[in-house]
Amino acid sequence: MPSATLPTSSLFTIVPLAPELRKDTLIGAEVVLNKRGPIVPSTLLPDDISVLRQALYDNSVLVIRKQQGIDPHALEQLAAIWDENLINVHSAGKEQVLDPRNILSRNNGARLPRAQNVQIIGNGEFKGYEGIDYLNLRHIDSADFHAEPLTKEALEDGETRFYRWHQDAPLYESLPGKVTLIHGLVVPKLPDQKIRFDNGEVMEVQAGSTAFISGARAFQLLTPEEQEFALNTTVQYAPRAYEWIRDCKATSDGLGIAKVGDEKPNDELPPWTWDKVQAFPMAWKNPGRPEQPHLQILGCCVHSLRTKDPVTGKVTVIDDLAETRRICYNLQKKAVKPQHIYAHRWEDGDLVIFHNYGAWHSITGQLGSTQRLMWQVSMRSAKEPEPARA
Repeated sequence: MPSATLPTSSLFTIVPLAPELRKDTLIGAEVVLNKRGPIVPSTLLPDDISVLRQALYDNSVLVIRKQQGIDPHALEQLAAIWDENLINVHSAGKEQVLDPRNILSRNNGARLPRAQNVQIIGNGEFKGYEGIDYLNLRHIDSADFHAEPLTKEALEDGETRFYRWHQDAPLYESLPGKVTLIHGLVVPKLPDQKIRFDNGEVMEVQAGSTAFISGARAFQLLTPEEQEFALNTTVQYAPRAYEWIRDCKATSDGLGIAKVGDEKPNDELPPWTWDKVQAFPMAWKNPGRPEQPHLQILGCCVHSLRTKDPVTGKVTVIDDLAETRRICYNLQKKAVKPQHIYAHRWEDGDLVIFHNYGAWHSITGQLGSTQRLMWQVSMRSAKEPEPARA
């Protein structure tokens, strides 16, 4: 629940999302501005910043409606609220990822010419947008990444899937941003779609909904033994992880890679060195709720695990890839249930800010050629995620 001691602001009110949206997720609050128009970071006083900061740590996802006309640079300024160590570069790099060997290039995204830290994502063709002659954006779906894609019959019945559960993290050289901001400019108007779970449950979602899971809720769902393991384990990610899994296929729930054997050999990857390959705690600290660990794993990119016995100090390395993936998958799978998932239903002008160090997210939706346009910002941090247990 949101903090009972959260101070108020004269500029906005923090309103938790309705119970039917929050469900058992720990996720979601709306920032209701007292004046119409886009939020202007320069008008925020220190107390306002404190309110916003704690609200995100409490709720993982903040929604600000009707933000048409927001200055793209305001997204960078808002990101700084949650990161005193922010570096003025998008966490994915100074330029858009275009290397065809990297799975992150599949969305055909671009950067906004007047604000190079703002990534343009979406779906469909756009001509002359923001001075860019031609964009052919791609809303990627499960068809080209899942080992067992949805059948023609399932697609005709309106089914979709979670594409890939992750945090926004380069996993090589650059540290992930503490928050990600997404601004919806053109939102598809399509019939709702549905996600079918292993147990037969069905969850209705907006076509193109962004799905979120709280790392805190995921941690709470673990057994005491699993929680202890997570608190004492470091996840080592693969060298050039997104090139490494270029030819791999994912599990149908988007949590991990379906089988071992399709990874690119290390000598076929772009140049890399181990000192730039990232490893993070399995359980991350929430600065606003330090008593509430977050289970944070990028399942598709895991390489090995290092777990430490808190009594003896002995470190055990689990470097069998199949076993590493099995462990991570089983820990994360418990949270992939309708009651634990918040699927944001986009409206034109929405600004969604989510705690990238405290939540997982995934694309959903089959959009065909329908236009969609969004801005995305996740600024590089100079400080690594803190372990929940020092």
